[in-house]
Amino acid sequence: MRTLAVLSRKGGTGKTTVALHLAVEAERAGRKTLVADLDPQRSTSEWYRERVRDLATPLVAEAKVGTLFTQRLGAAREGYDLMVIDTRPSTDLECAEAVRWADLCLIVVRPCYFDLKAITRTVELVGNMNKRGMFLINQAPSRRNGEEPRIISDTFEALLEMGLPVAPVGLRYRAAYQNSVREGRVAQEIDPTSLAALEVNALWGHVSAAIWPERAAPAAGAGPLAMVS
Repeated sequence: MRTLAVLSRKGGTGKTTVALHLAVEAERAGRKTLVADLDPQRSTSEWYRERVRDLATPLVAEAKVGTLFTQRLGAAREGYDLMVIDTRPSTDLECAEAVRWADLCLIVVRPCYFDLKAITRTVELVGNMNKRGMFLINQAPSRRNGEEPRIISDTFEALLEMGLPVAPVGLRYRAAYQNSVREGRVAQEIDPTSLAALEVNALWGHVSAAIWPERAAPAAGAGPLAMVS
């Protein structure tokens, strides 16, 4: 079993929404998935209470720092392929515990100055624990007059300088993400042909390859960030 820790040092980055969309996409790809809700706000658990009326997977379980190890062992015994850990922002202890058990740390960051400043400690933690990390640019603004806002390329370059790879696919700010989670769903379930669904599907391809590198095709050299229109 592999573990994906979804991390953010700030609230409002869309971390939980990203975790849920990737967890559902993992299930759709045939990976039996458990979401460990480490955030005391229990937003993920609230989403599951809405979802479980019609759909039982992916399973969501409330978690605490002291239970992650045993939950991970239990999930492995029960045949799960993936555990996604949804963490809360700005807590070193919980973040460190999630990183400790992660095969991949996905650091969610919006293209803005304050988010870039806030992730420094997380990057250090991932490096100090010798874990694999990847940045995800989330809630990116739409194109203006057919061109990408400069803040996206500036953020991409700034993240590369921090020494971790950036997910080649970023996610835009789209109402479909929030509208779907309020119903206990995700965007690709509401409309599999939507731009949001295309984004998540492409992102999962890169995240999956990073979690199971032994099954992935050889990666090409780092290229520019790809954004769906």
